[in-house]
Amino acid sequence: MNSGFRETEKKNFGFTLAEVLITLAIIGIVAALTVPTLIQKYQKQVAVTRLKKAYSIISQALQLSQIDNGSVNTWDNTLDGHQFFEKYLKPYLKSVEEISASDLQKLAPRFKLNGTPYTGTTFGGESSESGTGAHFIIADGSQITINRHASDASGLWVGIDINGLKKPNKVGHDTFLFYLSSVYGLTPLGDKGPTGWLIPDDVENKRDYILSDVSYACNANQSGYWCSALIMLDGWEIKADYPWQ
Repeated sequence: MNSGFRETEKKNFGFTLAEVLITLAIIGIVAALTVPTLIQKYQKQVAVTRLKKAYSIISQALQLSQIDNGSVNTWDNTLDGHQFFEKYLKPYLKSVEEISASDLQKLAPRFKLNGTPYTGTTFGGESSESGTGAHFIIADGSQITINRHASDASGLWVGIDINGLKKPNKVGHDTFLFYLSSVYGLTPLGDKGPTGWLIPDDVENKRDYILSDVSYACNANQSGYWCSALIMLDGWEIKADYPWQ
């Protein structure tokens, strides 16, 4: 047979340059759409894991302290944050590194979830308004602050920064607010605590209210004070509608 005829009948099963470029473009588009979502999901999982661990460490220290100091509802309610820390917590925590309020404000200035500066009681300084707080780093690297607001004698404000002094130092992202009282123990701020910061008991849907546009809500345009309450309400999970910033 004619070899030239056979050559013209052969089929080329390779890809043309145009086909390769189109395929790469499609892969790039899919990656651009999915990779950020996967990264964010991973970041949320890490945040929850770290928060739960730090919360557990503080809770366990409180339980150990009660063995020596009696039930938490009998503890001295007149102590400021630093005095409370020295008497009831420090002896029951491992690898504690203390840090001054001035150094904390200089090295790790805080922000609310909406990006505005946060200078509230939980990470406040040593002013007459904020009282004297305890600022310390625990074994897992979390930075904890315990402070008492001068106008609130019912409990102590507790802040947990899950990655220590590292950025972004933002409420609802790596910084979460709690409240420690003799009645309820360690609870997320808003769930229990001072009346002015409470999530109302009579709201029809507590979760929707936490995500609403009120000033303390876990909302990208608000302070994010209630974000720890939302995470715990959702069973220690950061769900898809959480305003992750």
